[in-house]
Amino acid sequence: MLRIAFVLLTTLAVFVRNEDNLPGHMQPIGSHRPPEEGIEVLTSVPDPLEFYDKYMAKHTPVLFKGAIAGTPAVTSWNDDEYLSKTFGNLKIGYEIGKKEDRMGNGSSSTFGEFLKRYKTEDIYLVDDMPDGMQQEWMVPRCLLCGGYIEYLNFCFMWFSNGGTMSVLHTDSYENLHCLASGIKEFVLIPAEYSEIIGPEHAGLGYYHIDVERVNMTSHPGMMEVPWYYVRVEPGDCLYLPYNWIHHVSSHGRNLGVNIWWSWFDFIRDKCPEDMSEVPDFLPLAQFQLRPEKQIVSVFVDIAREDGYVYAEDLATVLSMYNYSILHQILERLDPGCDGKMLVSKLTRDEIPQENYNKLKEFVDSLESSNKDGEEAPEGPEELYDGPMEEWPEDKGGEFDWSNGREKFSIGHQVDIGEDDDDIQVPSEEDIVKFHRQYSGKKTSTEHNEL
Repeated sequence: MLRIAFVLLTTLAVFVRNEDNLPGHMQPIGSHRPPEEGIEVLTSVPDPLEFYDKYMAKHTPVLFKGAIAGTPAVTSWNDDEYLSKTFGNLKIGYEIGKKEDRMGNGSSSTFGEFLKRYKTEDIYLVDDMPDGMQQEWMVPRCLLCGGYIEYLNFCFMWFSNGGTMSVLHTDSYENLHCLASGIKEFVLIPAEYSEIIGPEHAGLGYYHIDVERVNMTSHPGMMEVPWYYVRVEPGDCLYLPYNWIHHVSSHGRNLGVNIWWSWFDFIRDKCPEDMSEVPDFLPLAQFQLRPEKQIVSVFVDIAREDGYVYAEDLATVLSMYNYSILHQILERLDPGCDGKMLVSKLTRDEIPQENYNKLKEFVDSLESSNKDGEEAPEGPEELYDGPMEEWPEDKGGEFDWSNGREKFSIGHQVDIGEDDDDIQVPSEEDIVKFHRQYSGKKTSTEHNEL
């Protein structure tokens, strides 16, 4: 018995010593190794084409020092003398708990009420920038032509008394984060290290990592990960590419705004011939945010190597809808696409804005129906009455979805204005063949391949 106890204690001691030797174990994120050489820092903002070619197209972060220095948000947005008096009645949302946990502990109030509380309470503002403030928030020249404005999705405002800490996460959008006051520190990790850090990110967009005490035994991949440190100061703007992994902490009275846009291919004819004509900045209020275009980022992310998104692939991100509805989603964007859509049509601005609006109306109507208790089938299992392993054997042949396929759904018909007598309900064998034909194909997230 004593010998067994000695062996157990020795093993435990070795384990403890090994844990102690893990670089960065139970220490703040970034403690596992020194940061890489800093990202590029510019003292002037490039024109939109240069910004696209050198940074966005290459997925390379860059810091623009003083990009919005001298603008109203930097010089005039103090709490009592200006913000409270000018915007105090605006409705805003805030999070409870400065250390982010993605648990959705949020509430809302007027901006004026928030300004009275945020210095002494464990809260921070995170919400769409209210319309009333957008006239005074300036967009720097790097985004002012070439397509950026047409693809703007959201403008988020972050406001705290410092001490906030984000989870380690990614965003599915291109991001320009500008700071009006305070200091923000970023830990940046290239997107290709996502799977090394941990598999949970694939379904969540963030990692179950305590950024103050990183457990290297549960996330050993972190020890292999290079990282970059970026300090953002008032007036600075940081470009953070789509899917780069990052953690953010704030210090002091902290007011920042990030502008998110979908990936696109630069559109030269949307700029003047002489780029010097592009102004240093323009008010955000001059542009229309288009959240419906966030679908572009979704499509880029799930496109196959041939550059297409297939209706079947949409099931990975829109699992609440059956295949009939997924086909209709593509048809709203690109009528006649027959169940597959070339993503470059989206990224090269070849889809009319009217089609995005029609898609939004369609999805809104689906969500409204679901709220009323009408639930659509969730996946391929619903197309056959039985578990997937009991599907019949493939007997060859291909199913032609071109005739009436938009109408086929389980449990109800979708009226698209045709005679119901034309509906062709596919056989079980046809469905099996259709599913097998398109399942399991490799996808690509490399934008430059599209």
